Amino acid sequence: MLTNPFETARKFKGYGSYPKSKSRSCVAGVKSFKGGKVNVTVIKSLDEYVRFVGELETSFENPVFYRGQTNANYLLIPYALRNDPKYENRMIEAFIRYFAHELDACRNAVAKLALMQHYGLKTRFLDISENPLAALYFACVPCKKFRSRPSTNEDNWGEIVLFQEPKKNDEEEDNARPKTAESSNASIIANTAFMNPKFSLWQLGSYWKKDANKSYDEKHIDLTSIVRKSLIVRVPQDNPRIKNQHGAFILANANTAYLEKNYKAIKERELTEYILEKQKEGNLLTYAIMLKEGRFSLDETETWHMSFSKVKPYDEGNEFEEFRTDPFDLWRIFYKDKRGIQQVVLIPPEAKEKIKKELARFNIREDFIYPDMDSVANEINETIDRKD
Repeated sequence: MLTNPFETARKFKGYGSYPKSKSRSCVAGVKSFKGGKVNVTVIKSLDEYVRFVGELETSFENPVFYRGQTNANYLLIPYALRNDPKYENRMIEAFIRYFAHELDACRNAVAKLALMQHYGLKTRFLDISENPLAALYFACVPCKKFRSRPSTNEDNWGEIVLFQEPKKNDEEEDNARPKTAESSNASIIANTAFMNPKFSLWQLGSYWKKDANKSYDEKHIDLTSIVRKSLIVRVPQDNPRIKNQHGAFILANANTAYLEKNYKAIKERELTEYILEKQKEGNLLTYAIMLKEGRFSLDETETWHMSFSKVKPYDEGNEFEEFRTDPFDLWRIFYKDKRGIQQVVLIPPEAKEKIKKELARFNIREDFIYPDMDSVANEINETIDRKD
């Protein structure tokens, strides 16, 4: 991992920004990445942003989602996975001890994670919004509700990253829709958060069957989702904050798979031969085939000896390159134009205050984004102090 935030962002995202103290310019270009490109649009006013959004291809069935960040150098990493992933299930277990009754009332693992995220616990959720103005607010204004770090708003370029479930053709329109909290794939991914850093397919299957209220074995499970795939998930708008923000989440996932040593002691250099043997047998069980095909049969005994390990994202020590460069497979859901070019918005630091005032004219302010009593009080205080 590179230690310089700008160099890290430029390496993994294709763009980044120097602090104002060093330079007011932004390195915002086009970079080849994962078979596509990244195009950056610099926005200096609300009017420019509205024109940009108006040119996006979006629909009721397959909308565009937005994530605003006050610093373009931030990588897209959920809080729970920014450090050692081994702490994820420990935090969840501790939270459950205190609020078991409240969590028992949640209907599934996705709802439990959403509740934890709402109250500030670090989870594998990335906040996104269906409201482009809410994302613009987040890109220009430091997060006030959870003041975990000092503000560096004036020094950094803001960023808005766009997401959309891809649609390959008209026949796959249903697959392009964002998932709901009841989705099987979402349930499978969410349950990996409750697992230890290393867990077996049997453990995950047991959790998922209970979570999905299934009393039978599924013939197939989508292992691509379990191992690495991240999903856009819409959750019920059951609290004022998420309702005002038109909030949704990216349920991020990064796990690698391997066969338990006590079952098949296969060295990595021998894995290619093993894959070829299984291909000839028509047995799609190995990691490489699993990623390619996305499925395997649970009827085979060997599958229950498949184990998983949570991966630390963007770590140079990761065995497979995809976990070092795009660990959550976010490239799949980045919004891209017809040419396959990812579209990103950047806001210069000197334009943030102007845009903030323009948003306030439409009541996109702290008391709207966070309609809690303390946030409303803070907005009133700031309004009186500004005398505007």
